[in-house]
Amino acid sequence: MKIFVHTLVIIATLALGSVASADEKAHVITGRVVDVSSVSIDVQIGGKRLEINTQDIKDVMPKVGDTVTVHYTSGHHHYRADPENIASKIEVIAAGGSKK
Repeated sequence: MKIFVHTLVIIATLALGSVASADEKAHVITGRVVDVSSVSIDVQIGGKRLEINTQDIKDVMPKVGDTVTVHYTSGHHHYRADPENIASKIEVIAAGGSKK
């Protein structure tokens, strides 16, 4: 009986662990940059606006008006104030941004 209970506990732990890790999914979007700050960019896709954390991105920083493709993960954040979408890669497709 103890073996059966331990087996059920292990199965439940593994099942819950996979559900928790499934929350973080990789996404790719293409849209126009409508706002840029030191820690994030806002990308507009159709009528939807998405805030993406860019703290880990060092090589490419788009400007407002640029069309970009963003690879990001969702459902995970370092601090409560950070955007929940964290960019892993940003590609500028068309540079239409400001010259600041």
